[in-house]
Amino acid sequence: MIPLAIILFAFWVVLSGKFDAFHLGIGVVSAVCIALGTHNLLLRAPAIVPGYRHPLAAISWGRLLLYAPWLAWQVVLSGVQVAWLVLQPKMPISPCMVQFETDLPHELARMTLANSITLTPGTVTLDVEGDTFIVHALTASSAVALSPQTGQGRMQHRVEFLYRVSAPTMSSNEAG
Repeated sequence: MIPLAIILFAFWVVLSGKFDAFHLGIGVVSAVCIALGTHNLLLRAPAIVPGYRHPLAAISWGRLLLYAPWLAWQVVLSGVQVAWLVLQPKMPISPCMVQFETDLPHELARMTLANSITLTPGTVTLDVEGDTFIVHALTASSAVALSPQTGQGRMQHRVEFLYRVSAPTMSSNEAG
């Protein structure tokens, strides 16, 4: 519960931008109340991370510190790409659906991937069943990036790296 409260409070500080005692106090109270209220929900069956008492224990916090800025950068890049597409007179979009499978270790990892895809402008995760994802992409290049012919896309590799206990070392091609 404490790690969740800390994360929520940090999120509160970043979004509020207020550093006076009143706002920080409200942030602490809100974060603790939400952590207390949702703590039991994260532990209910079916467990989203088998083998862990709490889902947050499955996260490598050091790797999360690498993943979050990378995801934020992908959101910015995709946002610029989508803005460029819709501002073109001919609007060169090519909407398509892509289905791919990825071997992630548990539900929390699949949920992270689905939400990361949806956070990225131009893509929306429509369905996840087991290891199979169905995604709507605004352009064919976005679809190919998620499911290239060579295997998994960069985002799947990043999420796998985030959650694998003995994750493989990422090559310089995957780091960018």
